[in-house]
Amino acid sequence: MNFKTPAMIATLTLAASASFASGDNNLQDDYLDSQSHAKALSAQLETMGVDTNPNVEFNSPTTLSQKVDAYEDKIDTLQSQYNEHSTY
Repeated sequence: MNFKTPAMIATLTLAASASFASGDNNLQDDYLDSQSHAKALSAQLETMGVDTNPNVEFNSPTTLSQKVDAYEDKIDTLQSQYNEHSTY
């Protein structure tokens, strides 16, 4: 093994770690964005006189990906309610 091999392995390991870390940040951003979107839709519905709850309750340990999916479902439900009550 020459001296360049350990340096190359270290560089590849750091690059892979950075890639996974940025992926987690994107998932975290997606989660926070979906939470905000649900709250904004709920607030809009409240101004229209529709009682809503933008929160999603998790009764068991849930991955961040599952939380994003749950909030996406909540957004779909809130969007449907908005569509039913909005006048074009």
